[in-house]
Amino acid sequence: MSSVSLEDRAAIGDAILAFYHLVDSGQASRTAATFTEDARLTFGPGSPRPGTIEGAAIPAAMAAREADTSAFTRHGVSNIALSGDGVQIGARYLLTLYRSDDDSRSTIPAFVADVEETWQRRPEGWRMAERTILPAFAR
Repeated sequence: MSSVSLEDRAAIGDAILAFYHLVDSGQASRTAATFTEDARLTFGPGSPRPGTIEGAAIPAAMAAREADTSAFTRHGVSNIALSGDGVQIGARYLLTLYRSDDDSRSTIPAFVADVEETWQRRPEGWRMAERTILPAFAR
């Protein structure tokens, strides 16, 4: 595959960061528009809620995350690497999740994970077709 254009790199990088900003600011339901209609979202072992969510179930899951006001989170993204052909792009990056489900707001990360994604160019822009979150370190 050829290298990713600067325009596509910026668009996908911005979409990744915007996704986590929405979750962290109590607007997780808005992230549903990030996905393709047949997307797969997989949380690996060590995630707060392991399992796979697919297609039409993703908007409901993101709305439920928004409604869960007991979970205070901050997501840190780094080491974004992209490869693809301008129609489909793979993204890999490191995700650090700080999560507190009580008033402690512990500064210890809940996990550090490797994230692998597939993005597809659609008429409305780049949309995520698959995301797999694989915690490498979890408390």
